Amino acid sequence: MKFKEFFKKISKKFTDYFFNPNWRCLNCGREVFEGQEFCEECLKTLPYNDGAICDHCGRKLVVFSNYCSTCKGKLVDLDKCRSVFNYAPPINKLIKHAKYDNAKYLLDYFAKQLSNLYFQSYFNADYLTFVPMTKKAEKRRGYNQSKLLAEKLCERINVQVLDCLVKTKETKRQATLTANERRKNLTDAFKVVDKKSIKGKSVLIVDDVTTTGATAQILAQKLKGVGATNVYLITVASVPPFDKY
Repeated sequence: MKFKEFFKKISKKFTDYFFNPNWRCLNCGREVFEGQEFCEECLKTLPYNDGAICDHCGRKLVVFSNYCSTCKGKLVDLDKCRSVFNYAPPINKLIKHAKYDNAKYLLDYFAKQLSNLYFQSYFNADYLTFVPMTKKAEKRRGYNQSKLLAEKLCERINVQVLDCLVKTKETKRQATLTANERRKNLTDAFKVVDKKSIKGKSVLIVDDVTTTGATAQILAQKLKGVGATNVYLITVASVPPFDKY
């Protein structure tokens, strides 16, 4: 057995033992009762996005507003966006683990939270879809966390996942770019491959984080370009506007 394969197996056993979601806190690893995801201490720190928000993009604001400084005049093809949490500790750390460290067990908890938000926000989607990755990028990571999230959400809300989007070229990592650079970075990076199924339907995009919303806006533009009536976005967490308005 190669050392790399051996190391992966040992790492998996370590994770399964110490971070078993059935009896360990997802954040700190403390022992919890079965059925609980977090210990009492960590539960108090979860940054739920349950206060004043932007009615359009769903980000946390100081006061309620129809549009915020991040989405007004920019996320024009998205009809409504919502997120469970603010992108802050400890959720931001857990999202990174799920995305980059093969901690896919966290996606079950995220999907549970997304399903609650789906019904609370009165979404009524005909299909779920997800932010695609290039084949090369997905092979390198081993999975697409957005696709897995959509599939797990599908199981909870009984809305079909439609694999209707593809990413046609590699792009720079969005987190390193400004809002304008993000839009340029994504130009012509995506296309719709199941146009007939989309026409006349409402589609909900599932993703882990809303940063500027540039990726979802491009996808919404593409989906509406082939006849989607409404395009929504639901994410685990979102980054509030810098000015809070």
